[in-house]
Order: sequence, then C-alpha cells, then structure tokens
Amino acid sequence: HFALIPLRLVAGFIKSPLSQKRLTQDSVELYCEAIGNPIPEIQWWFEGNEPNETYAQLWDGARQDRVKINATYNLHSTSTIYIANLTSDDSGMYECRASNDPDRNHLSKSPKVKWIRSQANVFVIEREWPR
Repeated sequence: HFALIPLRLVAGFIKSPLSQKRLTQDSVELYCEAIGNPIPEIQWWFEGNEPNETYAQLWDGARQDRVKINATYNLHSTSTIYIANLTSDDSGMYECRASNDPDRNHLSKSPKVKWIRSQANVFVIEREWPR
C-alpha cells in the first residue's frame, strides 16, 4: 500500500487586481484570486504616495469603516476589497498578497515560501465641482 501524500502546490494568482482611476467620493473595487494546496490566505496591503510611507495591511472596517473586504475560501481563494467615499489619501499602490505556507504568519519562523504579491495602482482625482 502506498500512502497518499496530498500534492502541495505553491500559491499562484489566477486573477490580479487592475489599476483604476476614480474621482473623490466615488468608490473602487479590486479583485484578486489565488490557487494552491492548501488553499492560500489572501491579504490586502496599501502603500500611499507620501515619500516615506511604507506598506500597511488593510482590514475589513479600516479607514472609518470605508473599507470592506470580502473573501471566500472554497476550491480556491477569492478576495474583493471595496473602498467607499474615496479621498485623495486613498491614492496609492494596493497589493494583494497570497500564501499557503503553514508558517506564513509565524512571528519567529520565516516561511519557506514568501507571500506572492500582485499590485494595482488606484488614482483618486479631485472632483471638479460645477461653478
């Protein structure tokens, strides 16, 4: 008898978020899909346009509840981030990160497989008000 060893597949993207241009007070939605075995976890990160700004993780309810993140983990992972009532501060690089390494969130062990990343730029342009 052979022991069946489940095939481990490193996470990979099948859909990446697309860069978008929006007006202030509009909303934006970014979509990301990843496969792997085990099913990868997806996180959203953001880096603003300020010179020394670093990536910060986004979560459901961030930015005074203007950020909504919807994720499903079924046969593969899908995640949508939705940001309402955009301001110019929402402009920047949004990064979808996926990993299925068991140590991915371990604080002292570094994961064998790094998070894979897929990026999209969101440009928020000031709305021109009619005079």
